Amino acid sequence: MGLFGSSKNELKCKKCGTILPDSDRLKKHQEKAHNKKKEKCRACGAEFDYSEDLRKHKKNCK
Repeated sequence: MGLFGSSKNELKCKKCGTILPDSDRLKKHQEKAHNKKKEKCRACGAEFDYSEDLRKHKKNCK
């Protein structure tokens, strides 16, 4: 597979057509590029583009 070849692991974003190498990257792309609602910490109000970042933040936010 060359640079422009498609592998069976590549996934295409249904909203914009961006091709991503795996489902994790597709999920992150969709959260960042297409999710207008940011993830917000209920304790301190900090906002995050990714739910994973909010999850990590919550461990240290009291």
